[in-house]
Amino acid sequence: MKEKINIKGLWIEDLEKLLGELGEKRYKANQLALWMYDKRITDFSQMTDLSKNLRDKLSGIAYIDSIKLIQSQTSKIDFSEKFLFELKDGNGIETVLMWEKNRVTICVSTQAGCPLGCSFCATGKMGFKRNLTSSEIVDQIIALKDHKITHVVLMGMGEPLLNYESVIKALRIMNSALGLSFAAKNITISTAGIPDMIKKLADETRRIKLAISLNAPTDEKRDQLMPINKKHPLKDLLEAVKDYTKKKKGRITFEYVLIKDFNDSQKDALELSKLVMGIPCKINLIPYNLVPGLSYEKPSEEKIIAFRDYLYPRCPAVTLRKSKGEDIQAACGQLCTSARS
Repeated sequence: MKEKINIKGLWIEDLEKLLGELGEKRYKANQLALWMYDKRITDFSQMTDLSKNLRDKLSGIAYIDSIKLIQSQTSKIDFSEKFLFELKDGNGIETVLMWEKNRVTICVSTQAGCPLGCSFCATGKMGFKRNLTSSEIVDQIIALKDHKITHVVLMGMGEPLLNYESVIKALRIMNSALGLSFAAKNITISTAGIPDMIKKLADETRRIKLAISLNAPTDEKRDQLMPINKKHPLKDLLEAVKDYTKKKKGRITFEYVLIKDFNDSQKDALELSKLVMGIPCKINLIPYNLVPGLSYEKPSEEKIIAFRDYLYPRCPAVTLRKSKGEDIQAACGQLCTSARS
């Protein structure tokens, strides 16, 4: 007997193909997508605008899976929440909700672990387990949809552009009115910088926001923090970024984690301003969030402010991000789980 398939994570063309194989009209794919993603129904018998015959056919060949919530933690400082989900194979992923005025942002993982091994990041210490499926990516949002999420950032565990096909399919589901109905301008992909994939992303029709985890103004320093830089140095990365901004006719965000006595000097700020000159961008400064077992530290408040004030107006836009969830290990660079498998 043929094994049943999980159809969560499939999109319209996939669902149309499936329905065609069942001898059904392809337009019913739209109805099926709405039941799965908008209404969050996992039982075919409850999809009342589909015929009983079709519901029975679907039940015979398919199912709609969901990731399993294991635990959640709430920050006592800023009320952000961290959720641990277990996947079918026992691997775990973490997802974070952040609250700010009328904005609710979900930080989504795209891999279990991460293969990049950035020296300042807890996920990098954890190592790489596997890519997530498109179903597992969107299911993090579906599981927490009651929180009235307004923005999605793919900044959780993993490197999104090394799981490109699943991420793109998940983005299509997020962005469509038949799916999760997020405007493209409210979705951001954060990458450590994979030039070929950034160029590929530039050719996608959706105007998803792009953030680059930069963190150092020179190859020498970036090599120490991010091993990926040895394979894709700043010259190649910035060439891809320029291509992206030109094709998308918009700016990108450079994320810069400030680490005490490493990349937080006035010289670093000057080199950073020269590095991004001519690129439509915003620089988002992130004071380092402590990771147990690592020796990196956060600069003093005075050093952080001095760096910011020197950088602007030498750069077109500079923001200082106040990390959320640091007390529950939910802030940037702190996500980490252990696999059960």
